[in-house]
Amino acid sequence: MFTKIIYTFFFLAVISFNAQIKTGINFQAKNLEEAKKLAKQENKLIFIDLYTAWCGPCKLMKKNTFPDAELGEFFNKNFISLYIDAEKEGTELAKKFKIVNYPSFLFLDENGELVQYDYGYYNATQFLNVGQSVINKKSTNKETPTLDEVKGKMVGETIPDFSAKDQFEKTFSLSLEKKKTVLVFIRGQWCPYCNKYIESLQNLAPELQLNNTRLVIISPEKPEFIAKTVNKTKTAYSVLYDENYKIAELFDVLYTPEKKTLDFYEKQLGDDFKKSRSDDSGRLPVSATFILDENQKIIWRHFNPDYKERASLKDILDQL
Repeated sequence: MFTKIIYTFFFLAVISFNAQIKTGINFQAKNLEEAKKLAKQENKLIFIDLYTAWCGPCKLMKKNTFPDAELGEFFNKNFISLYIDAEKEGTELAKKFKIVNYPSFLFLDENGELVQYDYGYYNATQFLNVGQSVINKKSTNKETPTLDEVKGKMVGETIPDFSAKDQFEKTFSLSLEKKKTVLVFIRGQWCPYCNKYIESLQNLAPELQLNNTRLVIISPEKPEFIAKTVNKTKTAYSVLYDENYKIAELFDVLYTPEKKTLDFYEKQLGDDFKKSRSDDSGRLPVSATFILDENQKIIWRHFNPDYKERASLKDILDQL
C-alpha cells in the first residue's frame, strides 16, 4: 500500500512538472526554412529571439518573460517561435537585418519578410503588447493610409509600450516614464517647418521641468540624419529614431504621400529624402503632438494633416 502511494505521488509530480515546463513560449528546434514551411501550413507568423550567450537582458527574458503562461498561449497560437544564437547559427540573420542590439526580436511573415523588429528587455505584459501589435499590423492587411485617411489615436486611448534610441545613444522606453510625456512627431531634418518648431519648443524646457514632464521628438530618419536635426535646431530634447515607423504606427499618424508629392520631394531633396529612413517607401508621419499621462493614456493631442500647422506652446503648457 505504501509503495502504491509513493508511486502515485511520483506519477502526479511528473505530470505537474511536465505541465510547468510546457507553459510559456514553445521555442521549436527548427531552422528558418523549416519554420517558413510550418508557418504556411499553420497560417502563422514567425517569431525569432536573437540572443547571445553574454547578454544579460537575453537571459532575463528567457528566465522571467518567455515562461509566462498567458504570453505563451498567445505566441503559441499565432507564431512559430525560434530561439537562435546570433553568434552561432544566427550569424547570417544578424548580418541580413543589421542587428547590433540584444536581445533582438524578428517578426517575419511566412516568406521570411520582416513584419516588425524590436529589441531590449520586456516583462511578460509588455511583450504581450508587442506580439499583439504585430498581429494587429498583419491582420489589417492593407496599405498605409493616405493623408486624407489617417486619423491619429484619440484622447482616452492607451498606447502600448515602445522603446527607441535617441541621439545620445540612450534608450527611451515609454513604460519607464513615470510622468507626463509630450511626444512630437517631425518629418525630418529637411523640413524647415519642423526645424523652426523644434527651436521654439526649447522655450518650454523650464515649465516642463517644473511640471515633471518630459518632451521627446520622434523622427523617421536614421541617426546620421537626426544629427543634422540636432545641429540645425540646437535642441537639447531627446530625438528618437522611429525605425521601421513602429512609433508612428502605434499613434496612427503614418501615411503615404501622393505620387506627385513624392516626386517633388525626391527631386528637390534627393538622397536626404530617399536614403534617410528605414525604407524607400516615402511614408511620413503627420506632424502631430500627443500628451500622455503616467499610465500611457493620451490626455491631449494636436492632429492636423497640414504640416505647417503645429501645436501652440500655450496649448501644450495648458495641459501640464
